[in-house]
Amino acid sequence: MAVHFEVGYSLPGGDEALINSRILHARNWLTGGTITASNTASDYFATGPDNSLTYEFWSPGTLNVETWEYDHGSAVECDACGVGAHNLFTAGSTLKVEYFDGSWQTLIDVTPTDDSPVYAIFEPVTAQRWRIEVDGTAMSPVIGAIRFGKSQQMPRPVSGPHRPLELGRRTEARTNLSETGEFLGRTIQRRYLETSIGWNILEDTWVNANWPNLQRALESEPFFLAWRPGDDPGVGYCYTDEVPDAQYTGEANYMAASMQVMGRSWE
Repeated sequence: MAVHFEVGYSLPGGDEALINSRILHARNWLTGGTITASNTASDYFATGPDNSLTYEFWSPGTLNVETWEYDHGSAVECDACGVGAHNLFTAGSTLKVEYFDGSWQTLIDVTPTDDSPVYAIFEPVTAQRWRIEVDGTAMSPVIGAIRFGKSQQMPRPVSGPHRPLELGRRTEARTNLSETGEFLGRTIQRRYLETSIGWNILEDTWVNANWPNLQRALESEPFFLAWRPGDDPGVGYCYTDEVPDAQYTGEANYMAASMQVMGRSWE
């Protein structure tokens, strides 16, 4: 399960229903702060999870309880944390999401059940310092993306039909055959996840206020996507090769928006 809620979570007044998608994207997550880690293994980078490159990782290199901290320099409100490109399940690790208010307060304390991206949702908190805490029992944890910020909450549920990202597995392979046509094996070149996602009956006032910001964020950075967080655990660490469009449907002042997305495979 990759969507995790704060214990005792109560939907804040004014928030959208949890059957509506939530997106944590580059224009809504924290940047420009200071990164510190309690320990960093050789050949890994404490700053790795603060960029979107999933080949730059942080690993503490130990089986101890270790922390990765983001200090924004000033207090800011957050209601979500995304953790992607990790091996927390394989490492036998637990994950805590915390903020500092004079002492460290735990928002999320979970044991991941797979290595899929984590989307932690909590009631809005204003703080300057944020961190995750991990350990490992089988091996040292490795993490490629950690983002704190405010979720973009869609005002409508995803319009069907929809294929959840984790079911859209794509494998590009090269098959090797002998001169007589015997199967000699396959070389896997890459694996990724793919789906399309769309929303109908969006009021044009909402689209004009929110969609351009989302478009600009997705032009250059991946994003965390929880398509139906209230009753489906699926989360993707995604990107799109085309800027997502929104257009009028011909029905009063309503618009529709959609995008084709690809996500990092975790197995």
